[in-house]
Amino acid sequence: MYWFRYVVTEYAGDSIVKILHDQKVTGRTHITPEHVPFIIYQLLRVLKYIHSANIIHRDLKPGNLALTSDSDLTVLDFGMARSLERTETSLTQYVMTRWYRSPEVIYWNIDGYNEQVDVWSVGCITAELMLGQPLFPGEDTNAQYEMITSLCGSPDEELMRKIEATSPATRRVVESYPFHKRQNFTQRFSGCPPLFIDFLDKILVLDPEKRLTVEGSLSHPYFADYVDATDEPTAPSSFDLNDNPSRSRDEWKGIIWQEIQNFVGDDASPKIPS
Repeated sequence: MYWFRYVVTEYAGDSIVKILHDQKVTGRTHITPEHVPFIIYQLLRVLKYIHSANIIHRDLKPGNLALTSDSDLTVLDFGMARSLERTETSLTQYVMTRWYRSPEVIYWNIDGYNEQVDVWSVGCITAELMLGQPLFPGEDTNAQYEMITSLCGSPDEELMRKIEATSPATRRVVESYPFHKRQNFTQRFSGCPPLFIDFLDKILVLDPEKRLTVEGSLSHPYFADYVDATDEPTAPSSFDLNDNPSRSRDEWKGIIWQEIQNFVGDDASPKIPS
């Protein structure tokens, strides 16, 4: 006997990828430039919370973001999320839809990777919301690398040394690609709001150690109209994903049921049979 088959949540709205598609088809604008900082600020608040619990999402993209008619954002699909308490080098390389993957995930693995992979995705999503189309729609990893470096520049010598320290072979591969200087973002995104351009310039940085962090992003003036430092919660403790793939179906059912009970906290709630 199955005690439950579905997890029901509140309505989250349409995915952003659907909203952007409808804009192209109908010609009606649903996400204006004024909406973008409000949407991204909400996304950054989510990341501040999950990162404080040592969780990285790893698959942020418009298809995993839902938006109501009031522009309230919900982050969906934590199926690729992983705990940072694991050894970083054990984290898999092929995560995320390619267009939103950070360069350290696709091309180099500098001492593993961390929550900055989510920050890169935020930059790609921010640009797509403003431009109405993906920023780096590479057809394969080589095309993806070419698109990224043609805008953000090729790795400098400092980053190359970090790459070489992890894998000399990877450095040789990176050096085999054409060299590109970083474009002037003001010229590349002319006509866009100056604060948007400045934010994008600071977040789309190849070196994750130099890339704007979530905390730095939240304090960027691009979000000044919406920021509320008193309402940017963090997790009370690290979160255990319990993502052991060897668990049986009944074990997973028990874990999910117990999690529901933790939130309900009602003695009258039905209990899973032993």
